[in-house]
Amino acid sequence: PVPRWWGAFPWITATPGTLCHAMTVRACHASGFEPSIRHRVDDFDTVLGLVAIGAGVALLPATVRAGAPSGVVWEWLPIRRRALLAHRRGAAEHPAARAVGEALRALVLTEPTEEWPTDGR
Repeated sequence: PVPRWWGAFPWITATPGTLCHAMTVRACHASGFEPSIRHRVDDFDTVLGLVAIGAGVALLPATVRAGAPSGVVWEWLPIRRRALLAHRRGAAEHPAARAVGEALRALVLTEPTEEWPTDGR
């Protein structure tokens, strides 16, 4: 899932016990290396800032791309995770709730295309 040569870089991840931390460690282990975690941060903007200044590399959800500062380069990895929408019983019948659910499904089911820029835009 993560190119093995990325094991030579320092890593930035979320704190232990979070999904982002678990995904990073699992992906690195699946590639045969232990990530050298230098920074543990639970705020995506801060992680992106650290990546932009060269403090390390990070495995992040594609949804954070829009807020990336210049200098962050993206590399698509074939990693998937499941997302569930939790709601109160009966809420899905409300038109606004249905619209939110449809928008979220469209967002999380988005696949990268060749047109996706890799230069932080």
